[in-house]
Amino acid sequence: MKLKKFLSVILVITLGGLMTMSLSACGLNKDSRAWIEKNRVSDIYKVYPTKNPEDLFKVFPDGFNVTQAYVDEDGQAIHMNLEGDPKTKMLTGELIQNPNLEGSKKIGDVIYNKGKFQFSNMQTTVDWPIDGFLFQNLTINQKFLDGLAEKDHGYNSQNGSFYVNYKLDDSKIKSLLGMKNTKITNFGITGYGKDYFSRTVSFDFSNDISFTETIERLNK
Repeated sequence: MKLKKFLSVILVITLGGLMTMSLSACGLNKDSRAWIEKNRVSDIYKVYPTKNPEDLFKVFPDGFNVTQAYVDEDGQAIHMNLEGDPKTKMLTGELIQNPNLEGSKKIGDVIYNKGKFQFSNMQTTVDWPIDGFLFQNLTINQKFLDGLAEKDHGYNSQNGSFYVNYKLDDSKIKSLLGMKNTKITNFGITGYGKDYFSRTVSFDFSNDISFTETIERLNK
């Protein structure tokens, strides 16, 4: 009886150790590029590309937000914040200059209609690099990412945020954003949460210009 009891204790300790090792292995796995791409970045595959913005309502039936952020050589930032209304199937929003600074101001309202941005304040000259969305022109899938060298990556298990930065030299992207004579210094994918809570695609260029596109599903 004592031997059986002793063996039972050993078995419990062994199983406990194996479970701990398994959990530790899972934790370490979350630090890998492969885990991040499979469990977080892969959400982007169902959006990039989407030729017709209205088709995004199939992915986000409760609506979504799209934010494009453009920073010029002088560090001046303009954000275009749009909301996709699931009832009207319209994308409407506003342009904000230097949104994160004390001197931020609204430039005007904007509507995406019939394949183009329409600005309410036509008196304001907006040097916007793209008449449309990155998700209409950029295909992101595992095959595409497998062909890119990684610069760095990270995953925060406390808040669920992640990032992966890649090396990329894509003439199509440079042409799309009017950056033919520059180099792409960084291509990044960041976000947080599961099920496409928030995902951002970003491009940094050698002339200090950057452009990002963030898509967030609405919580309803």
